[in-house]
Amino acid sequence: MDQKVVRRLEREIEGAIAEVIMRMGLKRLPLLPSRQTMHLMSKAAVAAYEAAVANQQTQE
Repeated sequence: MDQKVVRRLEREIEGAIAEVIMRMGLKRLPLLPSRQTMHLMSKAAVAAYEAAVANQQTQE
């Protein structure tokens, strides 16, 4: 995938993750992850998406 698209996806997903975690807060979550952890979570999500795209392309 184009690296600009990958970076934008990571940025957008990281924002969504942060929003959900902050909305849920410590009342429901055992800890609030650091910004670095949320960044790694977004990178993992994009990596999973890239794998799905690659898998789809090999099936065509």
